[in-house]
Amino acid sequence: MEKLGKIFVDVTRYHRYMTHNALSKLGLGRGMPPVLEYIIHNDGCRQSDISREGHMTPATATVMLQSMEKNGYISRKGDENDQRCIRLYITDEGRRVAELGKEAVESFDDEFFGILSEEDRETLGALLMKLHDAIDEKIEKSKNSGKEKQV
Repeated sequence: MEKLGKIFVDVTRYHRYMTHNALSKLGLGRGMPPVLEYIIHNDGCRQSDISREGHMTPATATVMLQSMEKNGYISRKGDENDQRCIRLYITDEGRRVAELGKEAVESFDDEFFGILSEEDRETLGALLMKLHDAIDEKIEKSKNSGKEKQV
C-alpha cells in the first residue's frame, strides 16, 4: 500500500482541482464561496473580519474582495460612524452566485464521496475530524506559547 500521506495528498489535490473546475464555470475562485457565505450572514462586516475568519492575509482578502466587487457580488460602503472603516455588503447577484456555488460544490461532493457507503463516509468524516481537531489544538497551543514568550 502506498504511503498514507501521499494518498491523502493525491485525493485532496483531486478534490481541490475538481471543485475549482466546478466553481470556475460560475466565475468563482475556490475561496470565494465561503467569503460570500460569511458576508451573507454578516452583512456590513469589515475586510479585517474576512481576513481573520478566512485565515488569509489582508493582501489576499483585498485581491479577492476587489474581484468580487468588480463582478457585482459585493458592494463597499463607508461606515457612517467611522470614516476609516469600509463595510462590505452582499448584492442580489452575490446571493445568487453564492447559492449556485454551494449547489455546485454539494453536487460534486455527492459524486466524489458517493463511491463510499454511508458507513464509510461516516467513518472517514470521524477520522478526518479527529485529525482536524488534533491539528487545530496544536496550532492553538503554538500560538498561545508564542504569546507567552512575548510577554
